[in-house]
Amino acid sequence: MAKKTTLAIVIALLTFFLIVPFLSYRSFKSAIKKEIFNHLITARDLLKHEIWNYFNNRYGDIDVLSRNPVIAKGFTRLSGAFNAYGLDNPQFLEIKSIYQPLMEYYIADYGYSNIFFIDKDGSVIYSALSEDFSGTDLFVGKFKEHRIALMFKQALKDVSFGDYSWNDKVNDYTTYFAAPVFESESLMGVIVIELPFAHLDTILTQRAGMGKTGEEYLVGEDGLMRSNSRFSTKPTILKQEVDTEATREAFDGYVGTKIIKDYRGVSVLSAYTPLNLNFINWALLVEIDEAEAFAPIYDVEIKLKIIASVISTITIGYIYFTYRAYKKKEEEEHNIIESEEQPVS
Repeated sequence: MAKKTTLAIVIALLTFFLIVPFLSYRSFKSAIKKEIFNHLITARDLLKHEIWNYFNNRYGDIDVLSRNPVIAKGFTRLSGAFNAYGLDNPQFLEIKSIYQPLMEYYIADYGYSNIFFIDKDGSVIYSALSEDFSGTDLFVGKFKEHRIALMFKQALKDVSFGDYSWNDKVNDYTTYFAAPVFESESLMGVIVIELPFAHLDTILTQRAGMGKTGEEYLVGEDGLMRSNSRFSTKPTILKQEVDTEATREAFDGYVGTKIIKDYRGVSVLSAYTPLNLNFINWALLVEIDEAEAFAPIYDVEIKLKIIASVISTITIGYIYFTYRAYKKKEEEEHNIIESEEQPVS
């Protein structure tokens, strides 16, 4: 009876030491998962705020410029000179030289790629840096389908935003903000600022605390990236297609977190949100590979499996050898009893 009791105690203790680590592991795994998602959420919300500030400030820039009396006066004088003399005439160039330093200041101080004045009749009457469409008519000329022509037509009514596209002149992707310019309530035309993608790229490539596989990226409503992937040596803006569960939910207006397959087909922890800017319909995603995020969990899991194997082996071995010893002793006792019961001849 004592041996059976001892055996039962040993089995109970070994079972206890086997179960407790696994229960602790489940709590540890849950805590790690929560901590990582909280980190992604914080990174996502901070980045969203930074992108908001960037685009809203540029929206504010063009709105302020379009209301500046100096700009309105410049439109009047440049338009008159352009219509009278054309772009290359000395009289026009003299008036342009008055406003050129101010425009160059804006370009240098704010990091614009270019600034344009477009007359209400569609003529590009001023470009701080020479462009192929300078002096052309955006209503009927060969550039009438150019994206700046589309921006101009929209901006005749209100402040407008034009998505990114490649610009050979600056060797970068650029985008436009445009706004109507009035003088004494009379529409003069549209002022356009061109912005390099490098500004946004700098914001999105701040990966401190994101580990080896963490990345933050934007996806447009056309399903193409508006950023560069850290996993590609070539630009992915407007090239890499992204159609994941996270982007679909973000475009449906949901903010959330999930473990999904990303655009590479890799399992990642994803924190996503729509950008929620009136003039931009993009999704923002902050992600990290599941393999990296859960590396501490996998390490503990391996150790627990080793511990479980060792404990199981010890338990089975102990039970086996204890049982053998018990059976052997039982057989010996049985043989002794049999030998004592045999009649003496």
